[in-house]
Amino acid sequence: MSAPTETSGTTSGTPAKGSTPAKPPANVDAMRSALTKPAAPEQVDAASVKAFLGANPDILVDEPDLLAKITPSGYRHTGDGGTGGVVDFQVFTIDRLRQEIEDLRELQQAMVTAAEENAIARDRIFAAVLKVLDARNFEHLIHYITTELASDIEVDLVALGVEASTSTASMAGMRSPVAEPGGPAVMVLQSGFVEALLGTKADGTTRDYALREDVEGAQELFGPHAVQVQSEALIRLTFSRAAPPGILALGSTRANQFYPEQAVDHLSFLARVIERTVRLWLDLPPA
Repeated sequence: MSAPTETSGTTSGTPAKGSTPAKPPANVDAMRSALTKPAAPEQVDAASVKAFLGANPDILVDEPDLLAKITPSGYRHTGDGGTGGVVDFQVFTIDRLRQEIEDLRELQQAMVTAAEENAIARDRIFAAVLKVLDARNFEHLIHYITTELASDIEVDLVALGVEASTSTASMAGMRSPVAEPGGPAVMVLQSGFVEALLGTKADGTTRDYALREDVEGAQELFGPHAVQVQSEALIRLTFSRAAPPGILALGSTRANQFYPEQAVDHLSFLARVIERTVRLWLDLPPA
């Protein structure tokens, strides 16, 4: 039998002195890590626990000690009145019912408060309607709407706008004459302004009103006071089929006094009364 052949001063399987050992394959390192490094504990969340209990409803019956461990001491008792391993489910039920009753009381109180506020707002609108009907003449009507209506219905600003007709197109963007600069006035609007401001519904028809929160008022309606407006209610006025449309604008310095989900029936009623009163004083044909 022949002797092993020497290669480069080394025997087979023995690295040469001073040489670098060969790097082990990557799969060897992966296996070493898997065997020597503990696996990270799996994270369990509430949803997983609920899902497991739902799929295994008998687990707490089969493992009574488990339920005792996860139940606070105040919910456990023994026959002699002390704490022990018996879980009192009645306490859980009573606590849940108490919370449900409290939630219902809060909901009831919120509904009562909303109803009271709605009744107060309704009464203010009805009182304002009576004053509109009591106007002595057209000038008195406009004066009331642009000066006194705001305080009567508890808003900060009231503006009245009418689109310019063909014969008054040159007046668009102007205020009607007033006794003092910056005083209440009827705003003359560009033709098409009302429709553009209110927007359209999903079916393409023009909206009759718009309630907006956290906005800056339109300069065309509120003039120099527009920067004070944080929320607004805009309601279309249709005086007559022979007259251009108008708009009743209510502005508030509170960002949430008006909001899109708010009921508008009382304000709409006020606008309808204003329409008809203007129509009567100017002897206009019906809308």
